[in-house]
Amino acid sequence: MAPTMKDIVLVGAGLAHANTLRAICKSVHDHARLTVVTRHPRTPYSAMLPGLMAGIYSSDDIHIDVAALCRFAGAKLVVGEVSGIDLDARRVFCEGRDPIPFDILSIDTGSTPNTHDVPGAGAHAVAIKPVDKFLAGFEAARARLLQRGAAKFVVVGGGASGVELICTMERVLRADLQREGRDPAAVTFTLLTRKAAILDMFSRGLGARFEKILAARGIEVITGKNARRVEANAVITDCAAVVPYDELFWTVEASAASWLGDTGLALDERGFIEVQPTMESTSHADVFAAGDVASFIGRTVPKAGIYAVRQSVVLAENLRAAAERAPLKPFIPQKHYLQLITAGEHYAVGARGGLSFEGRWVWHLKVRIDRGFVAGFKKLAPMAEMVKSA
Repeated sequence: MAPTMKDIVLVGAGLAHANTLRAICKSVHDHARLTVVTRHPRTPYSAMLPGLMAGIYSSDDIHIDVAALCRFAGAKLVVGEVSGIDLDARRVFCEGRDPIPFDILSIDTGSTPNTHDVPGAGAHAVAIKPVDKFLAGFEAARARLLQRGAAKFVVVGGGASGVELICTMERVLRADLQREGRDPAAVTFTLLTRKAAILDMFSRGLGARFEKILAARGIEVITGKNARRVEANAVITDCAAVVPYDELFWTVEASAASWLGDTGLALDERGFIEVQPTMESTSHADVFAAGDVASFIGRTVPKAGIYAVRQSVVLAENLRAAAERAPLKPFIPQKHYLQLITAGEHYAVGARGGLSFEGRWVWHLKVRIDRGFVAGFKKLAPMAEMVKSA
């Protein structure tokens, strides 16, 4: 008797799922049908976002073509906004579409800065994700600056996203004013973080290098103050300090999709899906999560692209194993990895272990790695063509 075909549905097309589609063994099609559900047929590689803002990359350069990737993997693509999941009926609900049935489910919907818990942040701040909305907000702020000739830009968040964003904006916007024959010093920049130091999740050497870079560029850094309320032209902190702004950008407190709270899945305190080392949900069998939306029980896995990419290999194997009712494998995160953070204008800072370094050569290294990563997806041929030529 032929084995029963399983329906594997991947919700979201983040880096973990994109790499899973690239890594998935073709033999999975002997046991399962693949479907990918995503709000957009292209996935941005956020590590290249500063380069796009600076005009170094085009939009095509930084995006992964999910439609082409699905053709390669032999998966059906459904473009739509997921609104919920019924785990008992095993259905995924998409706005404007019929429910999508599944036997095995994997979720990689990423994370976005949480603007809900700070009154006024959602109304006045531009969040760095989703990328398409952020780019629209940045270009609008850029146009207003050129119209007015002066502005105060404030970025909330002292992690890698906040530091890269403010460094890139400083280089790009001051160059804009200079080209227009205006005073580049008329645009000012402030980085606000509740932490005692910027980049506190990275090596101390890397953080110290960026402290010097920010100071040399005249970028104000306010540490140890938490944004509690946002008004039309000011951020109010927990100690009642007032940080005025003309343009406000938000990179802090990643949060998961709100509809996950209605699924019945076990979630952590921030709404991310609690998973075992195998990336299977702690509360529901045959439901997996990867990338930023996954919260590993008993271990801390940073919400960084390098970990999402590494998870994909194990996830691909475990989806096949789940379809075949075989044992699942654990994901073992690496302890050390190469950290590269752009400082704008063809300059970057890096670290590995206790060693930190900086310079144009670091930026060129980052560009080569980033371009190579995205290029790996562009070279993939549709599976049907591969089978035909075999």
